[in-house]
Amino acid sequence: MLENSVVIIADVRDSRKMAQDERYEGQLFLKSAIIQVNEEFSKVIEAPFMITRGDEFQGVLQDLASAFNAMLEFERLLFPLQLRYGIGRGTIQKMGSTIPIEMDGPAFHLANLALNQVKKKKYFMQCATGDEQSDLLINTILTLMCAIKSRWNEITFERYWKYKELGTFEKVSQSEKVSPQAVWDSMNNMRALEVLESEKNLIQYFNLMQDRE
Repeated sequence: MLENSVVIIADVRDSRKMAQDERYEGQLFLKSAIIQVNEEFSKVIEAPFMITRGDEFQGVLQDLASAFNAMLEFERLLFPLQLRYGIGRGTIQKMGSTIPIEMDGPAFHLANLALNQVKKKKYFMQCATGDEQSDLLINTILTLMCAIKSRWNEITFERYWKYKELGTFEKVSQSEKVSPQAVWDSMNNMRALEVLESEKNLIQYFNLMQDRE
């Protein structure tokens, strides 16, 4: 039994509306992303991500900060596919297995509950920890961040990812052969800087939750 583990259950949004070959390509795309995320986050994964049915996949991580970072990495790797996430935090029973479909416990039930809320309200991600106050705060921030990102084009996403990797507007501008001001203007206009700040604050909050236990 593991306490305060984090379960992610996710699926590809509107996959049933895709043409058959488009959906097949999307599944291959998803399998490749899962391999990369499992490798990158291997030190904090309790049960590796795996496709459980169709375009749905699951994984178990040690803490909320790691789970949030894994979701951001899936977003980058799978763009322009849109995913929906249910995040549950709580106890899990491994039952002698290291794969998520052979595990059970409150964290899985909470993740399923969160994903159902996402589908019902047409959100992109929701978190359920069993703490009503924490969930209200976390989900408000997640909803606002996703609302901002829903207005971004490919250029904004590319600059947001490059800025996270390179760390300065100057380095991003050099890689794109444009001025630093042009990079700053586009990211500022699309509220990408506020999203980056919100991500940092949310990860800090997740770490504080972990430290209090």
